[in-house]
Amino acid sequence: MILVLALVIAVFLAGSTCGIFAMLVIGIHAEERRALRRGSASSRAGAASRRLLSTHTCDDVPARASAGR
Repeated sequence: MILVLALVIAVFLAGSTCGIFAMLVIGIHAEERRALRRGSASSRAGAASRRLLSTHTCDDVPARASAGR
């Protein structure tokens, strides 16, 4: 019984990992297609992959402009 439970958990985790990887690949592909076509908006999958793969640190963030108040 424990072996069956472990097998079910392993299949679930493997499926989840493959699903996340597939969404990441789809997002990268969508961003590449968007970059080739000018004037098109970013997709939800593309924005998610860009956020996941971004390498910005606190030092990379540009200084904010003052609000002018």
